[in-house]
Formats: sequence, C-alpha cells, structure tokens
Amino acid sequence: MGLLELFVLVVSLSASGVLSPGPLFFITVENALRSGGRSGWVVALGHMSFELPLVLGLAYGVWGFLANKLVRFAIGLSGAAAIIIFGVLQANSSYQGLRRGDDLKADNRDLELGGGWFFRSFLVGLTFTGLNPYFLIWWFTVGLSLITYALEMASIPGVLIMYLFHIWMDYAFLGAISHLTATGRKTLKTRHLHMVSLILSIALIGIGGWILVQTITSL
Repeated sequence: MGLLELFVLVVSLSASGVLSPGPLFFITVENALRSGGRSGWVVALGHMSFELPLVLGLAYGVWGFLANKLVRFAIGLSGAAAIIIFGVLQANSSYQGLRRGDDLKADNRDLELGGGWFFRSFLVGLTFTGLNPYFLIWWFTVGLSLITYALEMASIPGVLIMYLFHIWMDYAFLGAISHLTATGRKTLKTRHLHMVSLILSIALIGIGGWILVQTITSL
C-alpha cells in the first residue's frame, strides 16, 4: 500500500467518525459559545493529547505479532466487521434523524473547569475523548487495522504518517464548528449533518466490504 492509497483509506474511514455529531461535537459547540472561535483548535489539541499516545501504544503492542498470518487475518476480519457494523448503525441513525427532522441544539450548561479559555478548551478535548467508549472501541477495532497497514508500510514512521492523515480532519472540523458557532450560529440544524453522515455511512459499508474481501482472499 502506497501513501496515496493509505491517505484515501484513512480519510474515508476517519470522515464518518469525525463528522458525526457525538459527545466531543456537542461540547465543542457549547464551549465555543463561551470561549470563542479559536477554542476548537485547542479542543482538538486536547483530543490529540490523548489519542496520539494511544495510537503509538497500539502500534508498539501489535508490532511483534504482524508476522503471524492468523493474527493479521483476525485483525482484518474484526476491523472489517466493525466498519460494516458502524456504517449500518450510523446509516440508520442518520436516516431516522432525517425522517424526524431533528434539530441540533447546543448545550448551554456551564462547565466549572477553572482556568482561562485555553485550559478549559484543552481539558474539554482531553476529557471528552478519554471518557468516550466509542472512541476507544474504534481505535481497538477499525483503527487497529489502519495501524497495521501503516506498520507494514514504514514501521513507526508509517504510523505517524497515518496519524497525520487522520488528525488534520479533527482540527479542521472542530475549528470550523467553533468558528461558525462563535460568529452567531448558536443553534445548528442537524438535517445537513445527517445527509452527509448518511452518504459517508454508505461509503463506510462499502469500504468495510472491500477490506473483508481482501482479508479473506489473503489466506
């Protein structure tokens, strides 16, 4: 797998998770109402401060097992299954959201985190990443497959390249959301987010199917 293929795979798999309204999204919107448009970048920094050590830990943990064909098959199979399941669940959630016409409302409850806007935003990103079970499940299933591909391509430097292909989307999305929220969009409609999420979910299912076929035919 070359750099271009890795970039396309990482962006395709990461987009559905990054762009989906979740705990970090909601708290980023709420935090931007008080901390300003630049706070999204700091939230992403807090997110990365938890995520990068986790990714490197997984990389060092799986490195010694990659020579085992059965282990690589198990990783590919579990990753493909997780991708397909996540895609189906997200597609159903997006469809139900479109059908009901739900509105996305920012949670305006105060967070007594102390410190200035920078510390508060950083702590938001760190806390709501580490306490999100779906984030951890994603990296231990879908993300583990990406780490395996990256290790095969260029060892630990490959993992760092893969992570760069992933993390810029968090900075771009959370930064954009904070900027839009801070400039007057205190309530956001989820209709368009659900439409984008539905399209990405269908693509996610297709990618999961492709990885499943590749894994089975590699035996």
